[in-house]
Amino acid sequence: MAQILSQDEVDALLQALQQEGQQSEGFPDSEATPQPYDFRRGSASLYGRLPGLEMILSKFARRLRNLFVSELGKSVDTNLGALDTVLYEESIKRIPLPSSIHLVRLDPLRGLGVFVIEARLAYAMIDVFFGGTGQRLAKVEGRDFTPIETTFLGKFVGKMLHAMEEAWQPVVQLSGHYLRSEMNPYLLGATATGDVMIVATYRIDMAQVSGNILFSLPLSALSEVRDQLKTPFRTPGGDGDYDHSSSVSRVSPHLRTHLLQSPVSLQAVVGTIELSLRQVLQLRPGDVIQLGPHAMEQVELWVEGKPRFRGRGAQRNGVKVFVVSGRHE
Repeated sequence: MAQILSQDEVDALLQALQQEGQQSEGFPDSEATPQPYDFRRGSASLYGRLPGLEMILSKFARRLRNLFVSELGKSVDTNLGALDTVLYEESIKRIPLPSSIHLVRLDPLRGLGVFVIEARLAYAMIDVFFGGTGQRLAKVEGRDFTPIETTFLGKFVGKMLHAMEEAWQPVVQLSGHYLRSEMNPYLLGATATGDVMIVATYRIDMAQVSGNILFSLPLSALSEVRDQLKTPFRTPGGDGDYDHSSSVSRVSPHLRTHLLQSPVSLQAVVGTIELSLRQVLQLRPGDVIQLGPHAMEQVELWVEGKPRFRGRGAQRNGVKVFVVSGRHE
């Protein structure tokens, strides 16, 4: 019988088999017991899955910026950062300590919501509210909030709760209820262990102090409104894949209607002067603060805490008005 393989070919084949055996030594046994995987775990992004929810939470970011201006007289930058779904116990671990933690309810949504203000940002807000600049660096480790500080932060969260109601108004009429503040997140009891939470992180930049405000809500709370949070961006095909340009053209009138109805804060700044702290503390009803001779001719109109228009002050039919002469660059 003729030899099918030469000796060189036999040697090459044996060498290849030997190398394959050595490489497979580093791999686990194929008969090892498979490990179960919980598909609820992990940080599953909601971007693109619930576009209506993204719109609502982004709208809340703008109202949060207005809230800092109206309540603290402070212009801040607010941005919606991460929007994730995590298990309740994981959301608890994400809360930085120390923090100002507040439990709320948003009827008729099921479950309880949680607002968290990082301690560094919370102390800056407190400092501004009581007359400071908000730039004083407070030591946060090993310190609890005083009853007065907790009361102020609770009232501010109540305002945020009202802003959240307004943000949800195009979808459902909510009724917010402030429940209590908490220092230990493990005592919240917002939902059952194993439930999935939606966690939205808002970045707040205020002068030299920055921090996060977190809002979390059980995913099950959206069960009755989930279809409403999907439909604005769904195409008639309903197959889940959609043409972006077609979707934008279809929803533009809807977005435009709600966008044009969004309230904004306006402030007419007639003039600015510098006073010492002593002079401010000595001010009494009836005192006169002398502005520049051309103050009414150089008025600025601030929109959302930022100068947008130039103009002058005037009076028409007994009512003080602002006459626009130009736009800020």
